[in-house]
Amino acid sequence: MLKSLFITLALLSTNILADKADILKGLNSYFSGVTEQDINSTPFQGLYEVILRKPALDVIYISEDGRYLAQGEVIDLQTRINLTQYRMSSLAKEILATTTDDEKIIYKADDEKYIINVFTDVDCPYCRKLHKDVDALNKLGVTMKYLAFPRTGVNTKSYYRSVAIWCADDPKQAMHRGMIQKGNPLVDCKNPIIDHLILAKKLNVTGTPFIFFENGDHIPGYVKPKSLLKEIKRSLAKYP
Repeated sequence: MLKSLFITLALLSTNILADKADILKGLNSYFSGVTEQDINSTPFQGLYEVILRKPALDVIYISEDGRYLAQGEVIDLQTRINLTQYRMSSLAKEILATTTDDEKIIYKADDEKYIINVFTDVDCPYCRKLHKDVDALNKLGVTMKYLAFPRTGVNTKSYYRSVAIWCADDPKQAMHRGMIQKGNPLVDCKNPIIDHLILAKKLNVTGTPFIFFENGDHIPGYVKPKSLLKEIKRSLAKYP
């Protein structure tokens, strides 16, 4: 009996993998870099979830026979959870976890309750506005961790200004100086700026400031400290 059950399960497993392999062939005609690990079952029958990682992170859905593709959000009406957004946030959290604090500029709250990762550009007016709120956010228990996103790209003034900040003897003080437009000596060193730009592309970061919460949720643009705290709490409470 057990032997028969084992054989049946093995055959079922093989069939599932075969289905995914067939679907993969069709997907790779349109999307690059998709693997079998990126094709997952969903809570409803007849549809697979597909994670796209190139050129940027996305989630789409495809029928079990590989014929029909759907783009859009899937919502569980019982729990009211946006399953697509939940998945995207989980993936963003995983991607952000590939970075280390050593490559970030961190303003830590004494009574830390929440952490935000912020892609910033020293030449962005709204980034400067957000930076002025660092002390207020720290007092609210929010630790801010900066990653660089010079919007003009590599080998531009903003890029070299970012490099100068990350390469300074005191990066936190250099960030303060850069944000109030006093500038910093243009020094060079081994730095994570290009890695941050690559990371930003994977995460669909399109502007600055771009704020990620601990669960991978994000909010683009400037938000006042107390309003930002409300957004953080709302985001962390909406997923199980």
